[in-house]
Amino acid sequence: MAAKKKQAAKTVKKTAKRPTKKTKKKRPKKPKVSITNELKKIATGIAILVGVVVVCVMVADHFIAREESEKKGVITRAVAPEATVTSPVTVKKRISKKPDAVIHPVKRPVFEVFDDRAHHAIPERKPTPTPVPKDMTPRVAIIIDDIGFDKKISAALADLDRNITLSILPGAPHAKAIAESLHARGSEIMLHLPMEPMEYPKVNPGPGALLSTMTPDELLAQLRRDLAAIPHVKGVNNHMGSRITSLSPQMNQIFTVLKQKNLFFIDSMTSKKSLCKQSARLFQISFAQRDVFLDNIQEPAYIKKQLEQLVKVAKRHGTAIGIGHPYKATYATLKSEMARLKSRIKIVPASTLVSISG
Repeated sequence: MAAKKKQAAKTVKKTAKRPTKKTKKKRPKKPKVSITNELKKIATGIAILVGVVVVCVMVADHFIAREESEKKGVITRAVAPEATVTSPVTVKKRISKKPDAVIHPVKRPVFEVFDDRAHHAIPERKPTPTPVPKDMTPRVAIIIDDIGFDKKISAALADLDRNITLSILPGAPHAKAIAESLHARGSEIMLHLPMEPMEYPKVNPGPGALLSTMTPDELLAQLRRDLAAIPHVKGVNNHMGSRITSLSPQMNQIFTVLKQKNLFFIDSMTSKKSLCKQSARLFQISFAQRDVFLDNIQEPAYIKKQLEQLVKVAKRHGTAIGIGHPYKATYATLKSEMARLKSRIKIVPASTLVSISG
């Protein structure tokens, strides 16, 4: 019995020491991959990346544009938002030394806007009642519009010939100072009166503009302010104004003031629909209209061609009026052609070529 018990005990020990079989752990089942979900994730990632790139490009473009505008130099004066249009100026000016002063850019007005059909056209003129004598020197008035932004170019143009007439914008930063300087030189001065064009408000004629939406009292008050802004004015011509000059009530209102102040009017003829001549006849205002625009293309060859056209009109009618602008190309071409011009025509102030229509 004892032997059997010992044998049984040994069997139990062996059985206890024998390692049990390890049970294999069950691995979690892998979820099935959805191609649609993966494509959505990729598309979302691409969209986010594109958005980040676009934002970076916009920020970079903003700073690059800002640097370029600072290099060119922009006037910094406070003005009403509606008084700004497209075309840069080249002077810097602060309105206040206070650190919290609000500074807004002022931009030079677009020089002229033309009725496309009349852009290059020469206004029709009635034949001269009597033939122009061959020995008579044709008289030509050259008006330079949009003066008031650059003192140097204004003085340089006036120095080409003392009879060149300069027309000053009332909202220009140096309008009054330039008017005084030109008057001291003996130059004739006109008010270049801003008027509403057909393209308004996309194209803005700038500060002091006469608009078709103004009441008669508002329009006349603005006109008087514009006249008061420029000293020594002898006459007026329109800056833009293709809409206003085609409206008889507004032109009649304007001419009542010009009549009171004994000022002449020269129609820049930015539109074929202009009614200025009829109003001038009604109010017996001394009047004339532009014959040739000299520089609607700023190229010396074109400007020379327009000067030649101006001479032809003057020889045909005895007189002619040309309008230019203070472009560098205009100044350079006038300077190079001045001696030749004077050998064929006589440059006279604009006031000598206006008359009261019968």
